[in-house]
Amino acid sequence: MPSLQDFLINWADELEQYRTPSWNTFPDIDLYMDQVITWLERQMGIFSQQDGEKPVTPSMINNYVKNQVIPRPVQKKYTRDHLAYLIAVLNLKQVLSLSDITKLIAKLTSEKDVETIYEQFAQMQVEALRITAERVKKLSEMSEGEPDNQETEEKFCNLALKLSLEANSYSMAAKAILNKITVKKEKAANGKDREKSEKGKA
Repeated sequence: MPSLQDFLINWADELEQYRTPSWNTFPDIDLYMDQVITWLERQMGIFSQQDGEKPVTPSMINNYVKNQVIPRPVQKKYTRDHLAYLIAVLNLKQVLSLSDITKLIAKLTSEKDVETIYEQFAQMQVEALRITAERVKKLSEMSEGEPDNQETEEKFCNLALKLSLEANSYSMAAKAILNKITVKKEKAANGKDREKSEKGKA
């Protein structure tokens, strides 16, 4: 059985080598639900191997459509745009609510096309995974050769704690940004409505 250090070094290597699928690698044809599930499982397997849970299910996708997180399929088929939405949602739902994800995607896609936004997302994700992998690998390599004892486990538990706290603080910051933008947008919309109402009374 590999040591904790060896396991984490191998895991970090996999994470570092992972590449979010680029737009150009998306299927050229539209897909039915079962094909979408198969494709996404193949692309996102690295994110589900820890807990053994499936990264996506038909009920998840139906729920995203029902709640208008992603567009409705066209004649039960999913386009490249749908695949881009799904990859983004499945990753972001770990740190943001579906409501916040919907706001974020709506804001971004109101200014640029889905392909451009997705490619930016893919690049950001690769960079984020690389940074995380380097941190885990650095501690693992520093501890390589040490026995799997309580002291070693404590080092990694402290790293896990730090990463968790950082993830929480990043999530809080993201929510604060989205909330501020939403409030600003609502105030602007209300101002326009009042202006129209006053003009109508004049």
